[in-house]
Amino acid sequence: MVLLDKSGVDSPTGRSVWTTLTGWGMLLSGAAAVGCVLWGVGPYPPLYAETGLAALSVLLAAAWIAASRRARRAASRRTGGPYGNRALVWLVAWLVPLATLACVSLGFMVSPAYGRETARLEAARYGLHSATVVRLAGDPVRGHNASDEPVFYLTDLVLRIPYDSGPREVTVPAMYTRYEPPKAGMTIDVSYAPGDPRPDSPVLEDGRRRGTGLLGTRLLLALVLVVPAGAILTSTLSDDLGEDARRFAPAVHLPAFGILLAGLLLLLPTALGWDAAGLARPAAFVSCVTPGAALAWVWRRC
Repeated sequence: MVLLDKSGVDSPTGRSVWTTLTGWGMLLSGAAAVGCVLWGVGPYPPLYAETGLAALSVLLAAAWIAASRRARRAASRRTGGPYGNRALVWLVAWLVPLATLACVSLGFMVSPAYGRETARLEAARYGLHSATVVRLAGDPVRGHNASDEPVFYLTDLVLRIPYDSGPREVTVPAMYTRYEPPKAGMTIDVSYAPGDPRPDSPVLEDGRRRGTGLLGTRLLLALVLVVPAGAILTSTLSDDLGEDARRFAPAVHLPAFGILLAGLLLLLPTALGWDAAGLARPAAFVSCVTPGAALAWVWRRC
C-alpha cells in the first residue's frame, strides 16, 4: 500500500495526486484538441472548441509544474528506473504524429468567409443537379486535345435553374461539352443550391468545395504517415525514455513546453480566423515541427 502525506505526496517517488491529475489532464485535453481538429468538429474558423481545449492544456501544464515543485519539496525525487506507465507511452507516441498532422490540416483550413458560404449552401442542398440550356450566350470554342481524346467545346450558356422559389435564368461561362457543341433544350448537370433564394447564388460546372477534418484524403495520409510513426515511437519510447521524463525538471520540461507553446501561438491566427497579413497559413505549416521538436528535446535530455 502507498502512503500519502497531508499534501497527497507519494513519498518514495515525489509524486502526488495533483501531479497525476494535472499531468494526465494536460495530455488528454491536448489529445482532445488534436482529435477535434482532425475530425473537423469546427468546419471553419473560429475554432472555439479546439482553441479552448488547447488553452486548457496550457493551464494544466502550468498546474502540473506547480504541483511537481510542491511534490519535490515534500518528498525526495527518485531518479532512473523503468518507464512504468505503458498507457502514457502509447499516448505520447501516437499524440506526437497526430498533432503534426493536425498542424498540417490547419494549414489547409478554409477562411471564415468561405466556411460560412459553404455552410449556407449546404443548408440549401448544394450539389449536382440538372438544368436546361435556354440558349447559347457565345460562340462555342473548340478545345485542343490529344489526337486520341474526344473533341470538347467551351461555351457560355444561359441555363434555366429550377430553384425552390421558382425557375431563374443564369449565365454560366465556359461550360464544357464533349463531342459536339451544346444546343438549346438539352439538359446538363451543374452544381447549385436549389433552396438558396439569393439572386447571386453560385452556379458552377465544377462545384466541389473544400472542407476540413480527417475524413477523405487526410485519412489516407494518416494511414501512410501516422501509423508507421506511431508504431516506431511506441517501440522506441518504451525502451529509451526513462522515468525522469515523468518528473518535472526545469532543464528538460520548460524548453519543451516553450516549443509547444510557440507552436500553439503560430496556429492561433488560423484557429481564430485572423488574416495576419497573409502569414497565418505559413505560420501553421511552420508549427508542424514543434510536436516532434519538443519530444526530441525531452528524449535527448532524459
